[in-house]
Amino acid sequence: MKNLFTLAAASFLAFGASASNVELVVEAVDNGGQVDGNTYRVYAVLPTAEHSLHAVFADGEHLLNLSTTGDFYQHQYGSFSSLDVNEQIVALDGSLEYDSWVTIGAKNSTNNNLWTVGVDYNTFLGGSELTVTDGAWFVVPTDVQAATAAGNRVLLAQLTTDGTATGILNLQGWDAEGAAWRAYDLTFSSTDAQVFGCTNGNATNFNTAATYDDGSCFGENNGPSHGLSNIDNTTEWNIFPNPVFESTFSVKFDRELNLGGENIVLEVTDMSGKSVISQEVAQENIIGGNRIVVKHDLAAGNYTVAVKHANFSDAQNIVVAH
Repeated sequence: MKNLFTLAAASFLAFGASASNVELVVEAVDNGGQVDGNTYRVYAVLPTAEHSLHAVFADGEHLLNLSTTGDFYQHQYGSFSSLDVNEQIVALDGSLEYDSWVTIGAKNSTNNNLWTVGVDYNTFLGGSELTVTDGAWFVVPTDVQAATAAGNRVLLAQLTTDGTATGILNLQGWDAEGAAWRAYDLTFSSTDAQVFGCTNGNATNFNTAATYDDGSCFGENNGPSHGLSNIDNTTEWNIFPNPVFESTFSVKFDRELNLGGENIVLEVTDMSGKSVISQEVAQENIIGGNRIVVKHDLAAGNYTVAVKHANFSDAQNIVVAH
Protein backbone atom coordinates (compact mmCIF):
# COMPACT_ATOMS: atom_id res chain seq x y z
CA MET A 1 0.00 0.00 0.00
CA LYS A 2 1.29 3.46 -0.86
CA ASN A 3 2.16 5.70 2.07
CA LEU A 4 0.05 8.75 2.99
CA PHE A 5 2.52 11.31 1.69
CA THR A 6 2.71 9.59 -1.69
CA LEU A 7 -1.09 9.50 -1.96
CA ALA A 8 -1.49 13.13 -0.96
CA ALA A 9 1.31 14.41 -3.17
CA ALA A 10 0.70 12.33 -6.28
CA SER A 11 -1.86 14.75 -7.67
CA PHE A 12 0.60 17.65 -7.92
CA LEU A 13 4.17 16.48 -7.17
CA ALA A 14 6.42 14.46 -9.44
CA PHE A 15 8.83 12.03 -7.88
CA GLY A 16 12.37 13.17 -8.59
CA ALA A 17 15.99 12.28 -8.34
CA SER A 18 17.93 12.38 -5.09
CA ALA A 19 19.66 15.73 -4.41
CA SER A 20 22.94 15.88 -2.52
CA ASN A 21 23.52 19.65 -2.71
CA VAL A 22 20.74 20.70 -0.31
CA GLU A 23 21.71 21.41 3.29
CA LEU A 24 20.22 22.60 6.57
CA VAL A 25 21.36 25.64 8.56
CA VAL A 26 20.22 26.76 12.02
CA GLU A 27 19.76 30.41 12.99
CA ALA A 28 20.09 31.54 16.61
CA VAL A 29 17.17 33.94 17.23
CA ASP A 30 17.37 36.53 20.02
CA ASN A 31 14.12 36.11 21.96
CA GLY A 32 15.01 38.85 24.43
CA GLY A 33 14.30 36.57 27.38
CA GLN A 34 10.56 36.75 26.71
CA VAL A 35 10.37 32.96 27.00
CA ASP A 36 12.42 30.32 28.77
CA GLY A 37 15.17 28.75 26.70
CA ASN A 38 16.71 29.58 23.33
CA THR A 39 14.97 30.05 20.00
CA TYR A 40 16.24 28.57 16.74
CA ARG A 41 15.05 28.62 13.14
CA VAL A 42 15.85 25.76 10.79
CA TYR A 43 16.29 26.53 7.08
CA ALA A 44 16.97 24.51 3.96
CA VAL A 45 19.63 26.09 1.78
CA LEU A 46 18.94 25.31 -1.89
CA PRO A 47 21.48 25.36 -4.75
CA THR A 48 20.01 28.37 -6.60
CA ALA A 49 17.38 31.07 -6.22
CA GLU A 50 15.36 29.30 -8.94
CA HIS A 51 15.01 26.13 -6.87
CA SER A 52 11.90 25.71 -4.72
CA LEU A 53 10.82 23.50 -1.82
CA HIS A 54 7.36 21.97 -1.50
CA ALA A 55 7.38 19.33 1.23
CA VAL A 56 9.00 18.09 4.43
CA PHE A 57 8.11 14.44 4.67
CA ALA A 58 8.56 10.88 5.93
CA ASP A 59 7.82 8.07 3.48
CA GLY A 60 8.09 4.85 5.45
CA GLU A 61 11.75 4.33 4.57
CA HIS A 62 12.99 7.73 5.76
CA LEU A 63 12.06 8.94 9.26
CA LEU A 64 11.24 12.57 10.12
CA ASN A 65 12.15 13.70 13.64
CA LEU A 66 12.40 16.88 15.73
CA SER A 67 13.65 16.32 19.26
CA THR A 68 15.21 18.09 22.25
CA THR A 69 17.13 17.14 25.37
CA GLY A 70 14.72 19.40 27.27
CA ASP A 71 11.24 20.60 26.35
CA PHE A 72 9.89 22.54 23.37
CA TYR A 73 8.15 25.77 24.33
CA GLN A 74 4.51 25.76 23.19
CA HIS A 75 2.49 28.97 23.56
CA GLN A 76 -1.14 28.71 24.68
CA TYR A 77 -2.30 30.66 21.60
CA GLY A 78 -0.04 28.85 19.15
CA SER A 79 -0.18 25.42 17.59
CA PHE A 80 2.02 23.00 15.66
CA SER A 81 2.53 25.27 12.61
CA SER A 82 3.09 28.93 11.79
CA LEU A 83 -0.52 29.04 10.56
CA ASP A 84 -1.52 29.91 14.13
CA VAL A 85 0.97 32.74 14.65
CA ASN A 86 -1.42 35.68 14.36
CA GLU A 87 0.36 39.05 14.14
CA GLN A 88 -2.48 40.80 15.99
CA ILE A 89 -2.05 38.44 18.95
CA VAL A 90 1.74 38.83 18.79
CA ALA A 91 1.23 42.59 19.18
CA LEU A 92 -0.61 41.88 22.45
CA ASP A 93 1.55 39.01 23.67
CA GLY A 94 5.08 39.06 22.25
CA SER A 95 5.93 35.61 23.60
CA LEU A 96 3.79 34.04 20.84
CA GLU A 97 6.47 35.13 18.37
CA TYR A 98 8.80 32.50 19.88
CA ASP A 99 6.40 29.56 19.83
CA SER A 100 7.67 26.25 18.42
CA TRP A 101 6.22 25.30 15.03
CA VAL A 102 6.81 23.82 11.59
CA THR A 103 6.32 25.59 8.28
CA ILE A 104 7.40 26.05 4.70
CA GLY A 105 8.53 29.61 4.08
CA ALA A 106 6.09 31.49 6.34
CA LYS A 107 6.71 32.83 9.85
CA ASN A 108 3.06 33.59 10.61
CA SER A 109 -0.47 33.19 9.29
CA THR A 110 -0.17 35.92 6.62
CA ASN A 111 -0.41 34.43 3.08
CA ASN A 112 0.22 31.02 4.63
CA ASN A 113 -1.23 28.04 2.74
CA LEU A 114 0.47 25.18 4.58
CA TRP A 115 -1.08 21.70 4.47
CA THR A 116 -0.37 18.62 6.57
CA VAL A 117 -1.16 14.93 6.15
CA GLY A 118 -0.44 11.87 8.28
CA VAL A 119 1.31 13.74 11.10
CA ASP A 120 0.31 13.38 14.77
CA TYR A 121 1.48 16.59 16.47
CA ASN A 122 0.16 15.81 19.96
CA THR A 123 3.49 14.94 21.58
CA PHE A 124 5.12 17.97 19.92
CA LEU A 125 2.36 20.24 21.28
CA GLY A 126 3.06 18.69 24.68
CA GLY A 127 6.69 19.83 24.48
CA SER A 128 8.20 16.51 23.42
CA GLU A 129 9.64 15.19 20.18
CA LEU A 130 7.88 15.00 16.84
CA THR A 131 8.39 11.70 15.05
CA VAL A 132 6.78 10.88 11.69
CA THR A 133 7.11 7.62 9.75
CA ASP A 134 4.51 8.35 7.07
CA GLY A 135 3.29 11.91 6.46
CA ALA A 136 4.28 15.46 5.61
CA TRP A 137 3.71 19.18 5.86
CA PHE A 138 3.66 20.75 2.41
CA VAL A 139 2.50 23.49 0.05
CA VAL A 140 1.37 23.42 -3.58
CA PRO A 141 4.50 23.75 -5.78
CA THR A 142 3.31 26.99 -7.39
CA ASP A 143 2.66 28.66 -4.02
CA VAL A 144 4.94 31.60 -3.23
CA GLN A 145 5.88 29.93 0.06
CA ALA A 146 7.83 27.35 -1.92
CA ALA A 147 10.18 30.02 -3.29
CA THR A 148 13.52 30.77 -1.65
CA ALA A 149 14.19 33.84 0.46
CA ALA A 150 17.48 35.76 0.54
CA GLY A 151 20.49 33.44 0.53
CA ASN A 152 18.48 30.71 -1.26
CA ARG A 153 16.90 29.70 2.04
CA VAL A 154 13.46 28.27 2.86
CA LEU A 155 12.28 28.33 6.49
CA LEU A 156 11.19 24.91 7.78
CA ALA A 157 10.72 25.23 11.55
CA GLN A 158 11.11 27.40 14.61
CA LEU A 159 12.05 25.66 17.84
CA THR A 160 12.30 27.20 21.31
CA THR A 161 13.77 24.89 23.90
CA ASP A 162 15.65 24.77 27.19
CA GLY A 163 17.75 21.92 25.77
CA THR A 164 19.59 21.00 22.59
CA ALA A 165 17.35 20.67 19.53
CA THR A 166 18.18 18.13 16.82
CA GLY A 167 16.38 16.77 13.79
CA ILE A 168 16.23 14.57 10.70
CA LEU A 169 14.31 15.94 7.71
CA ASN A 170 13.49 14.79 4.18
CA LEU A 171 12.71 17.44 1.57
CA GLN A 172 11.15 17.65 -1.86
CA GLY A 173 10.98 20.44 -4.45
CA TRP A 174 11.71 21.60 -7.99
CA ASP A 175 15.01 22.63 -9.53
CA ALA A 176 15.61 25.58 -11.86
CA GLU A 177 14.29 23.58 -14.86
CA GLY A 178 11.13 22.47 -13.05
CA ALA A 179 12.36 18.91 -12.49
CA ALA A 180 11.55 17.33 -9.11
CA TRP A 181 14.24 16.55 -6.54
CA ARG A 182 14.31 14.87 -3.13
CA ALA A 183 16.86 15.11 -0.32
CA TYR A 184 16.84 12.42 2.36
CA ASP A 185 18.01 12.18 5.97
CA LEU A 186 19.28 15.75 6.37
CA THR A 187 20.30 16.44 9.96
CA PHE A 188 20.73 19.53 12.14
CA SER A 189 21.64 20.42 15.72
CA SER A 190 21.17 23.66 17.63
CA THR A 191 24.78 23.31 18.79
CA ASP A 192 25.68 24.48 15.27
CA ALA A 193 23.40 27.55 15.40
CA GLN A 194 24.69 30.68 13.65
CA VAL A 195 24.05 34.39 14.11
CA PHE A 196 22.65 35.58 10.78
CA GLY A 197 23.66 38.92 9.27
CA CYS A 198 26.02 40.66 6.86
CA THR A 199 29.62 39.45 7.29
CA ASN A 200 31.16 41.74 4.65
CA GLY A 201 33.27 44.28 6.54
CA ASN A 202 33.02 46.80 3.69
CA ALA A 203 29.21 46.72 3.45
CA THR A 204 27.01 49.44 4.89
CA ASN A 205 25.14 46.99 7.12
CA PHE A 206 28.14 44.94 8.33
CA ASN A 207 27.25 43.04 11.51
CA THR A 208 30.22 42.33 13.80
CA ALA A 209 28.24 39.66 15.66
CA ALA A 210 27.21 37.73 12.53
CA THR A 211 28.75 34.30 11.91
CA TYR A 212 26.63 33.41 8.84
CA ASP A 213 26.17 35.65 5.81
CA ASP A 214 22.43 35.75 5.19
CA GLY A 215 22.58 37.57 1.85
CA SER A 216 21.52 40.93 3.29
CA CYS A 217 24.75 42.86 2.59
CA PHE A 218 24.49 46.15 0.73
CA GLY A 219 26.55 49.30 0.37
CA GLU A 220 30.09 49.93 -0.84
CA ASN A 221 30.81 46.57 -2.44
CA ASN A 222 27.32 46.16 -3.86
CA GLY A 223 26.98 49.32 -5.93
CA PRO A 224 25.22 52.55 -4.89
CA SER A 225 23.11 51.98 -1.79
CA HIS A 226 20.99 55.16 -2.01
CA GLY A 227 21.32 55.84 1.70
CA LEU A 228 19.31 53.30 3.65
CA SER A 229 17.78 51.71 0.54
CA ASN A 230 18.92 48.13 0.06
CA ILE A 231 17.99 47.98 -3.61
CA ASP A 232 20.50 49.09 -6.22
CA ASN A 233 21.91 48.32 -9.65
CA THR A 234 23.27 44.93 -8.53
CA THR A 235 19.89 43.70 -7.26
CA GLU A 236 18.73 40.48 -8.89
CA TRP A 237 15.12 39.29 -8.93
CA ASN A 238 12.84 36.76 -10.52
CA ILE A 239 9.18 35.88 -10.79
CA PHE A 240 7.76 32.73 -9.21
CA PRO A 241 6.08 30.76 -10.59
CA ASN A 242 6.61 31.49 -14.27
CA PRO A 243 4.47 30.42 -16.11
CA VAL A 244 1.77 31.70 -13.72
CA PHE A 245 -1.02 29.15 -13.16
CA GLU A 246 -2.89 30.72 -10.24
CA SER A 247 -4.36 34.09 -9.21
CA THR A 248 -1.11 35.24 -7.57
CA PHE A 249 2.55 35.34 -8.43
CA SER A 250 5.60 36.47 -6.48
CA VAL A 251 8.31 38.99 -7.35
CA LYS A 252 11.32 37.72 -5.42
CA PHE A 253 14.58 39.62 -4.78
CA ASP A 254 17.99 38.13 -3.98
CA ARG A 255 18.32 40.07 -0.73
CA GLU A 256 16.25 41.50 2.08
CA LEU A 257 15.13 45.02 1.24
CA ASN A 258 15.08 48.18 3.34
CA LEU A 259 13.32 50.72 1.15
CA GLY A 260 14.26 53.74 3.25
CA GLY A 261 10.74 55.15 3.09
CA GLU A 262 10.45 55.13 -0.70
CA ASN A 263 7.94 52.72 -2.23
CA ILE A 264 8.63 50.28 -5.05
CA VAL A 265 6.56 50.87 -8.17
CA LEU A 266 5.42 47.64 -9.84
CA GLU A 267 3.72 47.69 -13.24
CA VAL A 268 2.47 44.91 -15.51
CA THR A 269 1.86 45.66 -19.19
CA ASP A 270 0.40 43.51 -21.95
CA MET A 271 2.00 42.96 -25.35
CA SER A 272 0.42 46.14 -26.74
CA GLY A 273 2.10 48.20 -24.02
CA LYS A 274 -1.12 48.81 -22.09
CA SER A 275 -0.74 48.93 -18.30
CA VAL A 276 -2.95 46.24 -16.73
CA ILE A 277 -1.58 46.35 -13.16
CA SER A 278 0.07 49.33 -11.47
CA GLN A 279 0.74 49.50 -7.76
CA GLU A 280 3.07 51.02 -5.19
CA VAL A 281 4.59 48.61 -2.68
CA ALA A 282 5.53 49.86 0.77
CA GLN A 283 7.99 48.25 3.19
CA GLU A 284 5.21 46.57 5.19
CA ASN A 285 3.94 44.83 2.05
CA ILE A 286 7.23 42.98 1.46
CA ILE A 287 6.87 39.41 2.75
CA GLY A 288 9.91 37.84 4.39
CA GLY A 289 11.93 40.94 3.55
CA ASN A 290 12.33 40.06 -0.13
CA ARG A 291 9.01 39.06 -1.74
CA ILE A 292 6.08 40.94 -3.22
CA VAL A 293 2.89 38.95 -3.79
CA VAL A 294 0.90 40.20 -6.78
CA LYS A 295 -2.81 39.31 -7.07
CA HIS A 296 -4.24 39.38 -10.58
CA ASP A 297 -7.12 38.40 -12.84
CA LEU A 298 -5.07 38.50 -16.05
CA ALA A 299 -6.20 36.61 -19.11
CA ALA A 300 -3.89 33.94 -20.49
CA GLY A 301 -1.05 35.47 -22.48
CA ASN A 302 2.35 37.17 -22.33
CA TYR A 303 3.08 40.19 -20.12
CA THR A 304 5.98 42.34 -18.94
CA VAL A 305 6.56 43.02 -15.23
CA ALA A 306 8.55 46.18 -14.44
CA VAL A 307 9.97 47.11 -11.01
CA LYS A 308 11.28 50.59 -10.17
CA HIS A 309 12.87 52.11 -7.06
CA ALA A 310 15.22 55.12 -6.84
CA ASN A 311 17.82 54.51 -9.57
CA PHE A 312 16.82 50.85 -9.94
CA SER A 313 14.65 49.89 -12.91
CA ASP A 314 14.28 46.49 -14.52
CA ALA A 315 11.69 44.36 -16.32
CA GLN A 316 11.02 40.69 -17.03
CA ASN A 317 8.50 38.77 -19.11
CA ILE A 318 5.93 36.36 -17.73
CA VAL A 319 3.46 33.91 -19.20
CA VAL A 320 0.00 33.57 -17.66
CA ALA A 321 -1.50 30.13 -18.29
CA HIS A 322 -4.93 28.82 -17.23
